[in-house]
Parts: sequence; C-alpha cells; structure tokens
Amino acid sequence: MRKFLSIALGFNLIVAAVAGVNAQSTGQGRVPAVATGTSKTTAAPNAAMAPASPASSASTDELMALLPASDLIAVVDVGRASNELLPKLAGISIGGVDKLAKSVQDFTQKTGVDPSKIQNAVFSFSMDGPQGTGVIIIQGIDPDAKQIEAVMKEFGSEFKTADYKGKTVYNVISKVKAPSAGPLSLKTDEVALAALGQQRVAFGDMKVVKQLIDIQTGAAKGGVTAAMVGALNETRASALVRFALNIPEALRAEAANQGDLFKSVAAIKMILGTFDVASDLSLSLDTIIRTPSQNDATELENGLKGLVELIRGIFGGGDPKTNFFAQLLDQVKVGSKSSEVSLSITLPRALMDQLTKKDAPAPAEKKE
Repeated sequence: MRKFLSIALGFNLIVAAVAGVNAQSTGQGRVPAVATGTSKTTAAPNAAMAPASPASSASTDELMALLPASDLIAVVDVGRASNELLPKLAGISIGGVDKLAKSVQDFTQKTGVDPSKIQNAVFSFSMDGPQGTGVIIIQGIDPDAKQIEAVMKEFGSEFKTADYKGKTVYNVISKVKAPSAGPLSLKTDEVALAALGQQRVAFGDMKVVKQLIDIQTGAAKGGVTAAMVGALNETRASALVRFALNIPEALRAEAANQGDLFKSVAAIKMILGTFDVASDLSLSLDTIIRTPSQNDATELENGLKGLVELIRGIFGGGDPKTNFFAQLLDQVKVGSKSSEVSLSITLPRALMDQLTKKDAPAPAEKKE
C-alpha cells in the first residue's frame, strides 16, 4: 500500500518538485542538458500575485467547482513537471530520482496509463478536528476498469469495488500508519480511487471522493469559497504549484492562546502563493499573507524579520558549514503593504552546489 500511495503521488508528479530539492545535492555537472524550449524563471517580489490567464482560470475553476469545503487548495502543473522537469532528473541517482523516471516508463507499458498525458491536478485538504482529509483530482487521463485494475495489480495493492451513483469506486485497503505532525494527522485508513469521466480521476479519502461524485451529479454543491478561488486565481499561472490556504478559525484561536509570541500568527487569515522550479532546478517560494489590518501586518512583518535574525544568530559565525545557512537566510525577503505581508525564499542552484561541494582532502604528511 505504501508503494501505491507513492505512485499515486507520482501520478500528479508533485514528487517532481520535491525531487528538485534532492537533485541539488548531486553537485555540478550531473544534470544532462535537455532542450525544453522554456527560459529560466526568476523570483519577483510579487511573483505570487501575477494574475492567471483567462483560459487557465476557466480550467482551474471547473475542477475547483467539484471540490467540497476546503482549508487548503492547490493546483499542480503536472504536464510541465512530467515533460519538462522529470527528463532532467532521469540521470540523477540521488534519492532514487532516476528510478522514478524509469518506473514511470515501466508503469505506462504495463498498465496502458500514460502519466505524461496528465495536464494538471487540483488538491484539496480540510481539517475535521485534529484529523485532516484530502483528495486529488487528476485532469488529462480517462482510464477504464481494466487499466485501473492493472494499476492496482502492478503495485500489489489490495482493493474492493463498489458502485456509488453510477461510478465505480475502488476502495484501497490501507495498512499505512497515518502521517502526523504533533496533534494533527492525515486520515489514510479509507483511501479510494474513482474515474469521474471527462478525463478526470479522483484519489483520496473515501468520504471526500463520494462528496466529489455527489457534486458532479448535482446531488450536492461545491464547497470551496469564492474568496479562496479568487485568491488562487491571483497567483502566477505559470508556476509549478499554486496554492491558497485559509487558516481555520479553531487553529487561529488555539494559536492566540499560546501567548504573545503567537499573537501575530493568530491574525493570519489567508496565505496564497506559488512554489516553482527553474530550468536549472533552482527553487523559489513566493507567498502573500493576509491579515485583518495594517497594524497586524506590521506586527507579523516585524515578527518574521526577528525570527530570521534569531536563526541567523544561531547559525552565524565563520564555520563554512553554518555559513550556508547565513547565505540561505539572505535569500529570505519579508515586506508588508497595507494589510498584507510578502514572504519569498529563493534557493539558487549555485547555493546548493556550494553546500554539496566536497572539500579537497588534506595532503598526506610526508614520512621522514
């Protein structure tokens, strides 16, 4: 089951973005030159806020309309990840990236499902108390029953099928321990997959997959708020990942009860932004953090800047190993305007190459 979940994530190739981080540790000269016809992207101060194109927004809005109420929504440009980034990682052995590339090829041959045809994917996550549920809708493939069963067989996953309002739902028998972070956890004991038609496939929590089918058939209405969709559409359409996070009121209240240190965090209403990988595999994260007022934004800006300086003090000094963190902190940019705080982090390829560059061995002492 663990393997199946890994491939399910590979389906939308979010791992391609994560693999970009691992790829940095190979050093220089390891990434093969691949002609992609695209130019290197660079982070801009307000890159997260560049508007999406009308065509992109229309396509995204259609998928978003199928989602239930969500605290986090995201869009992944799977077509770009699969066709532009993955080939560049094929020659990189670190972290098993090369094996991932080969497994995609083998997967296509054995199942008839071609992940490279996936255009994009939308992700929804919601908190229900301390346990969250999520679902992914993949756009661009329309596998039939034989192909889906071939996928299950290929990865040794046990499953059972059931009909729900005319759709075949594949209930994957999961024995994976629910991932957790402190008091929060992700529900994984009832994982389901269903082909929705119109080249769309849903994968996620059984309850949420059924909610998608209810919305698609008109038995229920989509639950993503107009404010979240609007925030997502403000982000840069060309980015690999775009997201909008609405902080649940319960979490804000809990943060407020943790004392003055978390007071400015409790004021955060929404976070929107982008994560991107440039042609040289440099990484960038651009976010806009929305608060109720200019005063809240100023307090949050000062708090974030203070945190950066605190970390700088911890890792400062002349040690070459900690010097990397000082240079990384130089790539963190924080600012505010009106009731919004901007936070951007750039991770240049050269900086990662510096981290992974091995020091030359000290010359051996000559024997007398």
